Amino acid sequence: DIKLKPDLVNFTFDGSEKIRLDIQEATDEIALHVKEIAIKNHTIVLKAGSTEVKPEAVTYSIKDATVTFKFEEMLPVGEAELELEFFGLLNDQMAGFYRSGYKDITGASKIMASTQFESLDARRAFPCWDEPGRKAVFGLTLVVDTGLTALSNMPEKHRCYLDGGAKMEVAFMDSPKMSTYLLAFIVGEFDFIQAQTSHGVLVRVFAPPGRSKDGQFPLEVAVKALDGYDDYFGLPYPLPKLDMIAIPEFAAGAMENWGLVTYREVDLLIAEGASRKQMQRVCIVVTHELAHQWFGNLVTMNWWDDLWLNEGFASWCENYMAHEIFPDFAMWDQFTSDTQAAAMRLDSLRSSHPIQVPIKHAEEVEEVFDAISYCKGASVIKMAHAYLGADAFRSGLQAYMQKHKYSNTETSDLWAAWSTASGCKVNELMASWTEQMGYPLVTVKSFNGSEVELEQSWFLADGSEVKKEEEKIWKIPIICKGQKPVLMEAKTQKISVPKSDFLLINAGRQVPMRVLYSDETYSQLATAIQKGQLSVSDKAGLVLDSFALAKSGHLGADKVFKLIASFRSERNFIVWDAISQALTGFDTVLMAGVSDPTYAAFKAFVSKLIADAAKEVGWEKKASDGHLDGLLRETLINMQSKYSVDPEAMAEAKRRFDAFMAGDASLLPDDIKEPVFKMALKSGGKKEYQALRNLQAKATTNIERKHVYVTIGHTADIALKKDVLDWVVSGDIKIQDFFYPMGSVAASSKEAAALTWDYYKSHFDRIWSMCKTASPSLMDAMISLSARGFSTAEAAAEVEQFYKEHPLKQNQRTISQLLEGIRTNAAFLNRILKTPVIEESFWKSL
Repeated sequence: DIKLKPDLVNFTFDGSEKIRLDIQEATDEIALHVKEIAIKNHTIVLKAGSTEVKPEAVTYSIKDATVTFKFEEMLPVGEAELELEFFGLLNDQMAGFYRSGYKDITGASKIMASTQFESLDARRAFPCWDEPGRKAVFGLTLVVDTGLTALSNMPEKHRCYLDGGAKMEVAFMDSPKMSTYLLAFIVGEFDFIQAQTSHGVLVRVFAPPGRSKDGQFPLEVAVKALDGYDDYFGLPYPLPKLDMIAIPEFAAGAMENWGLVTYREVDLLIAEGASRKQMQRVCIVVTHELAHQWFGNLVTMNWWDDLWLNEGFASWCENYMAHEIFPDFAMWDQFTSDTQAAAMRLDSLRSSHPIQVPIKHAEEVEEVFDAISYCKGASVIKMAHAYLGADAFRSGLQAYMQKHKYSNTETSDLWAAWSTASGCKVNELMASWTEQMGYPLVTVKSFNGSEVELEQSWFLADGSEVKKEEEKIWKIPIICKGQKPVLMEAKTQKISVPKSDFLLINAGRQVPMRVLYSDETYSQLATAIQKGQLSVSDKAGLVLDSFALAKSGHLGADKVFKLIASFRSERNFIVWDAISQALTGFDTVLMAGVSDPTYAAFKAFVSKLIADAAKEVGWEKKASDGHLDGLLRETLINMQSKYSVDPEAMAEAKRRFDAFMAGDASLLPDDIKEPVFKMALKSGGKKEYQALRNLQAKATTNIERKHVYVTIGHTADIALKKDVLDWVVSGDIKIQDFFYPMGSVAASSKEAAALTWDYYKSHFDRIWSMCKTASPSLMDAMISLSARGFSTAEAAAEVEQFYKEHPLKQNQRTISQLLEGIRTNAAFLNRILKTPVIEESFWKSL
């Protein structure tokens, strides 16, 4: 039982708590987690029956973030109650119990308080056992200023007024048995809208004052998703209400606190006219967090080395439920160029890690909230779904939930449930995917029309040699259209396939692997593409595979450009999304390392490639547009902003920009704001730059500010780019967002990439001071974006030396991955320079 009294003026809080204990072994000490909390020693008392005992010594360990109460005599076995009082700080680091600034409905600046406890920050709010395997029932009481809204995981139990009505005490119903990191509480001013699910759960969306209507879309998604998950998991949502709330300052995208889910504003609220991209983002963040209400909250990993069980499964579910609610989003096709692509980019590095990564010290978990835990986790779950079949997959999942509800599990518990449901040895299948890092390259050695010989090896982005002792074997479901999956279990294996004019391994992209075909097979696939015989996800996968194979030296870059050139008549967003990713990968290395004429020829090729599709899709929304049409328009105009040499496109962007700045918002919908801003900045000067700075200053929503942050660095003037970097460290941008403008400068040109890195080095102490006690993810973003344009061995050596001189313990994995990424790009550049790509005649032939 916890009572907290936050002071929103002095940024402190007082607290008291009573913890019911079961002392199972005689002991003379009790240790709890605390961080930035001061306990009032004279209040500590342990009650066992009629006996009251005070500790003789209280010691803190800063290193372990613990407090230990040492008692004079051994405490007896049995039930007891520990009471104490404490106080702490409402910090501004978006961790623990922290404060955020916002504006009320009159525009006045105000302060609210909210929580973010995952992974290790409940200890910043109250003394506790801050580990996922330690579950308890929580009873919370808040004492707050009258007129403020107080929220927690559970509904209100009662309230009473204190101090002549100036304060109110709000007590909440007891929570279900849950892990400490899922407790949440919030104090501030909010408006809300609400609805009820078909199964009787009250759902509310809380928004800043005056913006409740922006919660309508996520409310509709949440209502459908809760009912959908009830049915899919076979267990009803166990709480009486579900609140979702937009927090003004928030380090992650969202947090799945049971019954009180917290979000970044841009990941929850949808204003009228929002882009399809943002609508889709809000949809999948909501469906992700609500999946956690079962997978993570009801059934929780026992320790952080199984974090992927939470995040990988929620990342699979976000796509499953979004597809159920909005089939036209084509989320399973998008999975190929989004979730699976992100997983495979990171997992092709030697500095990657297994899905199940050993966590010796809890602090290490911050390093694995990444594309391996989320995206690769989701990818291997998608593979399991394809291999086991939908019915066995679901029934095994329901049995797992039923058996382990309100308790903790390990990965093997899920494998056991699926094995029972399917009759397959799931542990043997999945171990090679979750216990070893990386993924396979499957090479077609021979194909006679009905039988294919395949060979598997470890795929590495840099194409480096895999030594004998490093070799890995995966159990790979080989999926060909028209037949059940066949398991490849050996280094080389012959597999019978249905007779066809072409060979397609990994149909539907169900397995996270690369496939290398022979020249003859590639020719057959090219013909199949022209005849419309390949699915959207297979076409997207072929593009992404070919780029990755070129980068690793298995395929010539010239062949990839020829493949991409064959997609001129393509009009599907998902295929263009894959093409855009491949071209961005080429752009990074070509911009950094080839001659100006070659880089200009590359940009001219892309400009020509997208011209017909861009013209057909146009700048204006059409009545006939579906969801993917809107995303395609945004993608193509964004590609024009990056590559186009067409003066008409630049003129159109300027016309729309000028009209928008003059007050006509109709010509610049949210879908195309960012590319139009970039084009206006690139062709303009100080006037356009200042117009965007003014726009940001007057913006009333975070999405409006973000449009500026991610584009402002594309101003053509190098002095203005420097001004953007000064803005980054000025303190005027909330630290949840301050990496965006730096990233936009670094991506804008070769010279700007060097400028950004030099600026980052010279202002490192300032940047580190802004991030050091916040979530490590903020510093990870700064590390990655500050050197994002580098593609030479010299640059890698310089970056490596800098971090030797400025070691960042919590960000070591990100630094390793950055360095490997730069060196991989450098090797890629050297390979490109040995192909026809550097010849003018090559580009003319496309």
